[in-house]
Amino acid sequence: MSILVERDLMEIRNHLLEMCHLVVEMVRSAVVAFERRDPELARRVIEQDTRIDELDLKIDQICLETIALKHPVASDLRFVVSTLDMIRDLERLGDQAVNIAERVPRLLSLPQVFTCPVDLSEMARKALRMLEEVINAFVARDAQKAREIKSWDDEVDRYKKIVIERMVECMERKPEVVRAGVEYIIVAQNLERVADLATNMAEEIIYIVEGKLVKHEEVIPELKPAERPDLFELLEKHARLVIECTERLPLALEAYFQQNTGRLREISEDIIAIEREADRLKQNIRGHLPYGLITPVDKFELFLFLKEQDAVADAAEDILKWLTFKQVRVPEDLAREILRLLEENVKTAEYLVPLVEKAKVYIERGDDISRQDAKEIVRNIRKREHENDLLATEIKRRIFTLDEDFFKVYFLLKLLEYICEISGRTENAADLMRAMIAKA
Repeated sequence: MSILVERDLMEIRNHLLEMCHLVVEMVRSAVVAFERRDPELARRVIEQDTRIDELDLKIDQICLETIALKHPVASDLRFVVSTLDMIRDLERLGDQAVNIAERVPRLLSLPQVFTCPVDLSEMARKALRMLEEVINAFVARDAQKAREIKSWDDEVDRYKKIVIERMVECMERKPEVVRAGVEYIIVAQNLERVADLATNMAEEIIYIVEGKLVKHEEVIPELKPAERPDLFELLEKHARLVIECTERLPLALEAYFQQNTGRLREISEDIIAIEREADRLKQNIRGHLPYGLITPVDKFELFLFLKEQDAVADAAEDILKWLTFKQVRVPEDLAREILRLLEENVKTAEYLVPLVEKAKVYIERGDDISRQDAKEIVRNIRKREHENDLLATEIKRRIFTLDEDFFKVYFLLKLLEYICEISGRTENAADLMRAMIAKA
């Protein structure tokens, strides 16, 4: 290892540890502030988010410069690439802490006393322990400990399910606690997300230490150079799997609005199976590209593109998961509008396949027509994403005019947010592809 690379790695590690410890403190304080209804402590948590954002940008810059200028290899490259994933998770953990802290003043503003027999303390304790232990595993480079932490995530998921079920039952009996109950459900979701992000970090630790990808606990076979398929063929295959996920979503949403739970379950199982296949392909690409393979585009930018493209399929899974939380009756005309919004988002995601196809032709042959076609596709994606946002805003206005309980309004607003994530992630992927084309 060169002295320059070693210096950069040490700087990255120091900033990363600072970010880790700050995030742990933010989550711990946010939980305490919520339990004690302490607005001053909640305010301090929210203020600390600025430092998290600063560290995120600082580490991101050093990592990019290290990859571009120092060309680290083997475990050093794994560390830098994984750090880029970890800081995204840490930044989101900071957001979860802020989200929990923001519940405090909202609860204090409510006139009703919360009387539901729901206790979040055990779930919070488990999620926080996962986060604290994953930081210790990172410092000690302990892959075995990381695997143990990864196995705890199911327990937090069970806690969340129990909390939400009890909360919904209580709110149905006591309409006066609905607003407070929604705040508790949001905190439960944030705590579950803390556990998910800690699990992501545990997987990155295993990858750094052992070079193994364990997201689905299966061994990805090492490909010989002659067996490696064309890079852009893999990207196109992945894009087609992503589109398969999203194209089935309107059918799932129709089944939900029709309260056809059997049909919804059947479609959901198909989508989740395809999403898992897309995820495995993503991990395969990521697991084998860094090892000395020459690529026509920057590997790091490729990883980011792949991550955003895969996030489109993740958004589909998030929508399905959200639909399982509660069955709500939606007016027929409003249901049609929400379904139209979903269909428009799906049409936006469908541009990913021709985008990869045109980029492949340009990068391989230098065909300027394909380059212009790819840029036009990017412009179309941006335009459609903007139009989808406008449509979502109009539907939100409709939702706020409903003479319904607060929980239903929140449920529908959150559903719109998940739907719009499809075109938002598609736009992110398109911008990254445009950047790769510009540099090719």
